[in-house]
Amino acid sequence: MTNAEGTLTAAQYQILEVIWNGPKVGMTVTEIWEKICEQREVTRTTVLNQVDRLEKRGWLQRKKHDDGFRYVATQSREQASREIAEEFVDSYFAGSASDLLMSLLGTKKLKPAEITRLREILNSKSSNRKTKK
Repeated sequence: MTNAEGTLTAAQYQILEVIWNGPKVGMTVTEIWEKICEQREVTRTTVLNQVDRLEKRGWLQRKKHDDGFRYVATQSREQASREIAEEFVDSYFAGSASDLLMSLLGTKKLKPAEITRLREILNSKSSNRKTKK
């Protein structure tokens, strides 16, 4: 795990998504910008500034290659998602994941299949704890 700092904006998370879905050797700023432009209009300078901020905060690492600098994520998608979710729960639900789930259930945004999947996850976690005792 790295020491990535701070929360991510939606635009910064989009950059990470592009990199996670890109080649293992990383991506240049131009490649990142081109991928994002497939989804929304943005200037190359804006992407460059965001990439620079992400690097300074430890979310990205710059590596020298024959074709220039390439950027790779310092965390996997799973690690980053876990950290972001944990910070969100701490900030908005006083650390209570069950309050978050109750909030989601109250909004009716969870589909029946998602509720079934959550039950499976909870049952799996519960049985894992019992076997460890």
